[in-house]
Amino acid sequence: MVSGAAALSIILPAQGSSAAARADAVNPAPDNGFAATGPWNTPLPANVPLAPNSQAIVNNLIQDKQNNGGLWAINTDTYSAPIYYVGPDTPRTQWTYSDCQNLPQLAPVIADSLASVPTPPGLLVSQRTDASVAIYQPSTDTYWDFWRAQQDANGHWSACWGGKIEHYSTNPGTFTNPLGASASGLPFGAYLIRADELRRGHIDHAINLETVRTQANCFSWPATRDDGNTPGADIPCEGQRFRLDPTFNVNTLIDPAARTIARAMQQYGLVLTDTAGALVTQAEDPRPLEAGNGGVDPYNQLFDPTGTGIIPESLSRYLVLVGIPLNRLQALPLNYGEPGH
Repeated sequence: MVSGAAALSIILPAQGSSAAARADAVNPAPDNGFAATGPWNTPLPANVPLAPNSQAIVNNLIQDKQNNGGLWAINTDTYSAPIYYVGPDTPRTQWTYSDCQNLPQLAPVIADSLASVPTPPGLLVSQRTDASVAIYQPSTDTYWDFWRAQQDANGHWSACWGGKIEHYSTNPGTFTNPLGASASGLPFGAYLIRADELRRGHIDHAINLETVRTQANCFSWPATRDDGNTPGADIPCEGQRFRLDPTFNVNTLIDPAARTIARAMQQYGLVLTDTAGALVTQAEDPRPLEAGNGGVDPYNQLFDPTGTGIIPESLSRYLVLVGIPLNRLQALPLNYGEPGH
């Protein structure tokens, strides 16, 4: 129902330089785990500057919503990513670069990220064309995410793109260009909404936004690249930060999950991370969580936008954000919060 990211855009630097599966978890905490002082985990001050064309940018988000399904939805098992927290004894395997975009020159760039990946048995990737997954190993403080990951008939894994972040807990929450599965080079682990966060009632990091039209040849810190498709100064740039107007009363929202998400939008904001086929925000893929939840998708229990229990489970994730007023998003200036600026 809701389309996902467009084809990944890989831009080489000028010089050519280079959850959670709970049964296997050693650190299942729902927080994103990146540096507390990084862009994802630093709360926004009460008063922040807005982009001079903030309303025009938001108007374009509204137009994308109206022209592409009429909804601001949450992606979970399609066009999102499972997050696996793996133990120190998880088997390591050599993955292969699949080169789905006919860019053989990138093979050495991603080689180290594919060389020794802790790959839990039964690893799942998101459904539909993105086939994404995130893996974090606390014992080595190392994180991977991959795009268009697949397992062949012999059990061998490959990916078209992705990356590895070492010293994850001290990293601000960015990949080195041009690594990372998202087109902006921003890691899934930084921004995906966790089911546990909704269950406990607070999200302590910025979340994400994807939309149909993103500004061509423009990215904003903390993004490291873009796959923008539309010219125009009023089109949002990948990496640009937004927030929900802090004067909006989140208690007017019926669904507890919607209130939790809206508060995160006010306190930490949203970051535009990719181009998509509709206006969406992403939450972790629930399928690895179902084994510990009696086979039940946790979002079926967490999302109830009407408070009545009568919304079909198949529709709940498309409607949970319906009461959050898109017209009260505010666009922050490009590169807001970048160190040294």
